[in-house]
Amino acid sequence: MKRLTSLLFLSLACVGCSSRLLTNTPRSAIEQLLLSSAVDKALEKFRLPELSQKKAFVDFSNLKAYDQEYIKVAVRARIAELGATLVEKAEDADLVVEVASGALGIEYKNLVVGLPALPVPSSPVPFPEAPLYRTTEQTGIIKLLIFVHRKGKFVAANHYYAKADRDETFILWWRSQRHDDVREGWEKADLKLQPGK
Repeated sequence: MKRLTSLLFLSLACVGCSSRLLTNTPRSAIEQLLLSSAVDKALEKFRLPELSQKKAFVDFSNLKAYDQEYIKVAVRARIAELGATLVEKAEDADLVVEVASGALGIEYKNLVVGLPALPVPSSPVPFPEAPLYRTTEQTGIIKLLIFVHRKGKFVAANHYYAKADRDETFILWWRSQRHDDVREGWEKADLKLQPGK
């Protein structure tokens, strides 16, 4: 008995404790990748030959949306890619490009077949769910309005819609995916830089 007591005391003396603060960002990387992918897809549809070799001022004063800064840079990059020279003042421009967002957000669907999470009496923590089948769908959707005018005269205006999808399906422990428009972002994040690249 004395040996058992000594062993127990020694075990307790060796027990230690350490902790590390774990935090999460307010928005997930998946959400941000879905939204920025939808922006990229919408801007791929934007083509305007009139911009080529012209000076363009981009007006974002009516743009109110999540990730405004990303939209602003992506639009400016697309306009420059189409052959325009970006200028900082409207009076210096041949064309003014106004940009507004009609929508930019996530649609979320979740279906679970099985035992749902159940409340436990006198406990703040519910009994965890036990799904036999679960499917989750996330879709980033954008509606972008781009209006181009020359000294107040109409040149072009159009709405650009796009979406980016991601889904996951679990049957017991088996996982599958039909759509993943953010996979490229994950794969690039995993790549190691190669010498000379």
